[in-house]
Amino acid sequence: MEQWYKRTITGEAAGLIPAVVRAVLTLVSWPYGLAIRVRNWAYDAGRIRVARLAVPVISVGNMTTGGTGKTPTVIMIVRDLVALGRKPAVLTRGYGAVGGAVADEVQVIQRECPGVPVVVNADRVAGGQEAIRKFGADVLVLDDGFQHRRLDRDVNIVLVDATNPMGVPGIIPRGSWREPPRGMARATHIMLTRCEQVTPELVELAAGLLAQWVKPRNIFEQRTRVIGVFDAAGRAVVAEGKHVLVFAGVGNPEGFLNTVRSTGLIPSSGCWFDDHHHYHADVDFQRMRELTAARSLDAWVTTVKDWVKIKELKTPVPVWHVRIESRIEGVQSSLWHGVLAAALAGR
Repeated sequence: MEQWYKRTITGEAAGLIPAVVRAVLTLVSWPYGLAIRVRNWAYDAGRIRVARLAVPVISVGNMTTGGTGKTPTVIMIVRDLVALGRKPAVLTRGYGAVGGAVADEVQVIQRECPGVPVVVNADRVAGGQEAIRKFGADVLVLDDGFQHRRLDRDVNIVLVDATNPMGVPGIIPRGSWREPPRGMARATHIMLTRCEQVTPELVELAAGLLAQWVKPRNIFEQRTRVIGVFDAAGRAVVAEGKHVLVFAGVGNPEGFLNTVRSTGLIPSSGCWFDDHHHYHADVDFQRMRELTAARSLDAWVTTVKDWVKIKELKTPVPVWHVRIESRIEGVQSSLWHGVLAAALAGR
């Protein structure tokens, strides 16, 4: 369903029915867009108060729906803060959790940042107060926080996918914008993610476009590095030349496919699910089993956030997961650490 929706709003789906759907979505987007504008005006004019906590807050968010690399970025920032001798905590609403389960992104952060508390609370102010009181946090990282304006922040980061900088034009549900692009003027910094997947010329072009909202020195280029491919026991596997089925519930399947190919794996098939999909082996794996039997595949490969949800399920072949990390490299790395140090020094 999600793939059909994306094909419809991008215009890839042709015909009368997609055209009618696009017209209806345009009408639906108007009241939503108006509500967003009124809400932003109320905050900008001081009609709605923001809460300022006793410790620095670093927010990570985006302007579009779909995957822009928020979780790897949060992990990167948390590790940077720990390296600076601070005690960070992550604030998240735990989106995608069902029936009391722990959300996939929360599990990934806990796995990659052991010992760092992750506070799940839709009320980010209350969550921040809990992190300070209960865990002694001296800096907070706000996950998916750009549109959550009630909590004041010292560093306000917007992530932009270098492979698709502006997403699908239009306010949701007609396009992929959570709010009009001019909202990026609230950002203190913009990070271009997945820069390794495009040419330097396209990165420079995207940075030039974004410079209308923030100063060029506040635009950082972020690259994804593959740590390796791992089995269920956490052992690294030899990926080169293995034929695999790739599956995931992600907002950017093509980006993940490119990552898989970079490991030396050969994707022979792919099955894509909605973002934050909850897997049911009998239903979701049926087509995957058929493809595996027909093509004699070596394994199934997925993301870490999908693997944590299916690791207990029975599969006909091993399930491997790709571990990645996001980094800011070169001269920009020093500049980025300077941003963090300045934010921490001020509080």
